Amino acid sequence: MLFVAAMSITGMAQEEPDWRQIFPRHELSLGIGDPWMADFQRGWLFDKLIWDRPYIMDNLNDWFNPMPYHSDYIATCPISLGYMFRLRNFLWLGASVSYMGTFGKVYDARDNSFICNHTETQVAFLPTVRFSYLNKKYVTLYSGVSTGFLLNFEKEDGPVDIYLHPAWQLTFFGISAGHKFYGFTEIGCGFKGFIHAGIGYRFNAKNE
Repeated sequence: MLFVAAMSITGMAQEEPDWRQIFPRHELSLGIGDPWMADFQRGWLFDKLIWDRPYIMDNLNDWFNPMPYHSDYIATCPISLGYMFRLRNFLWLGASVSYMGTFGKVYDARDNSFICNHTETQVAFLPTVRFSYLNKKYVTLYSGVSTGFLLNFEKEDGPVDIYLHPAWQLTFFGISAGHKFYGFTEIGCGFKGFIHAGIGYRFNAKNE
């Protein structure tokens, strides 16, 4: 009887497929999000409210040393390129690189004349951990957290200034649909935006 039971358990284990055969372990993705949270992470809110508003500057009435002010910024949406490795059925480790551009103009406070253009380039590097709570062949539900740093390249009328800021992304809810080629949508907050969506490709290495 013990021999029959052991053979039955062994047979069931052999029939159950390895998760590596169902879920490819490597994942490349390209996504786009909204720019609102990226502005917070590069310090834009503080600069805009405290330094750049023309009507609250301490020396606005100083005719000989007026402080310039900025126009409203125009920002591109953050674009992200990511790689994830499926370490376990429910666990991914990886990283992403995100880009966003910000553009504006600088004016003289005395007569509102144009001085120069203001351009910024933000590049965020975000190591990522992802946890999935629904794992099907064609549908995955997951959450994740990313923490890293942001390089902000800022240029006005002179050399490029480089600033370093912390950066992060929290994914409260994410869904991907598809097998090798897939689409995804994420809801969260951070540099990639409140809503981040895109496409991707999953594959296995030859020796896996």
